[in-house]
Amino acid sequence: MITSINRVHFFIAILCIVSVLTLGGAIDGIPPFSYCISIGPCSNKACGDYCLQQQFYLGGRCNAHGECCCNG
Repeated sequence: MITSINRVHFFIAILCIVSVLTLGGAIDGIPPFSYCISIGPCSNKACGDYCLQQQFYLGGRCNAHGECCCNG
C-alpha cells in the first residue's frame, strides 16, 4: 500500500514538473518583446521596413500612439 502511494506521488510530481516546463517555463525560451520608437508619421509598411532594417526579423507595426513598435 505504501509503495503504491509513493509511486502515485512520484508520477504526479513528474506531471507537475513537465507541466511547468511546457507552459511557459524553460522550454519556451525567451519571451517576445516590443521595442517602440517614434519616427514621425507612422505607416505599417514603413514601420515594418524600418524594423527589418534594424534587424527585428519579426517585423513591426504602428501602435495607437503613432509609434513604430518592432517585435523581437
